[in-house]
Amino acid sequence: MKIVFVIQTLAKGGAERVVSLLSKEFSKQGFEVIILLFDKKVSYEYGGEILELDLKASSNIFKKGINFIKRVKRVREVFLEQKPDFIFSFVESCNFVSILSGFDVVVSIRNNPLKKHQFWQRVLIFILYRFKNVKKIVTVSKELEEILKKRFLLSNVKTISNPTVFKDSINKDSMIDKFKPFILSVGRLHEQKNFKLLIKAYNDTRLKEFAKLLIIGDGKEKKELLRLIDDLSLNNRVYLLGEKDSLDIYYANAKLFTLSSLYEGFPNVLIEALSFCLPVISTNCPTGPSEIIVDEFNGLLVKNGDQKELSLALDKLYFDKNLQDKFKKNAKNSIKHLEINTIARRWIECY
Repeated sequence: MKIVFVIQTLAKGGAERVVSLLSKEFSKQGFEVIILLFDKKVSYEYGGEILELDLKASSNIFKKGINFIKRVKRVREVFLEQKPDFIFSFVESCNFVSILSGFDVVVSIRNNPLKKHQFWQRVLIFILYRFKNVKKIVTVSKELEEILKKRFLLSNVKTISNPTVFKDSINKDSMIDKFKPFILSVGRLHEQKNFKLLIKAYNDTRLKEFAKLLIIGDGKEKKELLRLIDDLSLNNRVYLLGEKDSLDIYYANAKLFTLSSLYEGFPNVLIEALSFCLPVISTNCPTGPSEIIVDEFNGLLVKNGDQKELSLALDKLYFDKNLQDKFKKNAKNSIKHLEINTIARRWIECY
């Protein structure tokens, strides 16, 4: 049995990580796996083999149109050559192309189209996702599924949450000892992740005298965030560490994890933090966090965009050892249903 994944790249990102995990799991189960990339940027381990089409994204409108036509033609040729039993496509740039190939395909939408996508993308979602060869539209959260049903009038929708892999042991790394104790956040330095709010909220806490704040990720807001850190005199308390090949050592040594996003799809980082039994705090943003965190059971949910509430939650959790222990105890069981073998089976069931 052969599976083809279609995705732009395997560079750092949520959808890319899911393809990485699924490809390894399906390879382990004996499937022949091919990962079809338009641009061979690879930051994750993967199972099977990569087939690169060398049709990189372009910001030029004319080139974008030509590129789209080339992608449809080339993807169809690959499907004809490979004769896959399953085609799983991730993110709209790949979904539109995969649908127009004419082959049966499961498409996956990873973020809120009302927040993330341009008007023309929303129109294409409305039109193309109704095609008969779309076997299933996979969303990452129930809230996102409801958006597609109610706002886009799509019925062939199924939620399959992002998977996780529990780690047995973590290698020690003395390089991070200089940061201890620390609280952790992870994500692109982009307005969606709202790190400005997190830094300002951290600045208003008591815990800043006891623990540093580490933010792992890179992006266009880096200079602006560094300026904010400097303006608040937090240069020795808040650290932007850039991208890291592995986050395990940071999760394993953090005191707690926080997510400050304005919106999400289904945040992998929250699942990863819980898999390391980390106490977590998240904004109750659309979509995903409220389907991962049960408030006061395995973490704290705070009002989206509320700086004061986030500050209070950070202090509350950091200084309450009993609450931390409760969240740690409940963490793994709360995401047990997201183990990779269970999630992989649900993808196959889409056909």
